[in-house]
Amino acid sequence: MRKALILVLSLAGCGRESEQPPVRPPVQTAALTGLYQGRGGAARNQLCLVERGGEGRFGLVAWRGGDPGCSGAGTAVREGGRLRLDMAGEEACRLEARIDGRAVAFPAAAPPGCAYYCAPGASFAGLAFEKVGGSEVDALRARDLVGDALCG
Repeated sequence: MRKALILVLSLAGCGRESEQPPVRPPVQTAALTGLYQGRGGAARNQLCLVERGGEGRFGLVAWRGGDPGCSGAGTAVREGGRLRLDMAGEEACRLEARIDGRAVAFPAAAPPGCAYYCAPGASFAGLAFEKVGGSEVDALRARDLVGDALCG
């Protein structure tokens, strides 16, 4: 009886290889440069980061369902597990995110000045991204709200 039970349990796992999550190719995480994506409904939220000559630049677009949510660009600085994004625009906005390997996570609340870069009711709060490409070429694939290069 015990052997029959073991046989049944081992056969129950057969044919389930297709249910395994796909293996993701390695993406460099030592440098900030690259393309990061997250869920945004019908469109993908995108964050591109490019480091040149010791300076980091970023572009960010977040969707709310199929509608534009937030967007902006500016300078990026990584300090250990923290990523500081300073918007270049008319309103002061500094976003402090966590960065760990391939993941970037924004806090549950965004500074008040950051609302300037968002549509009514949208926010940078709680956004999460995963690094999907680790080169400048990957970063340049990101598109803004009208389809232009986000980090161009």
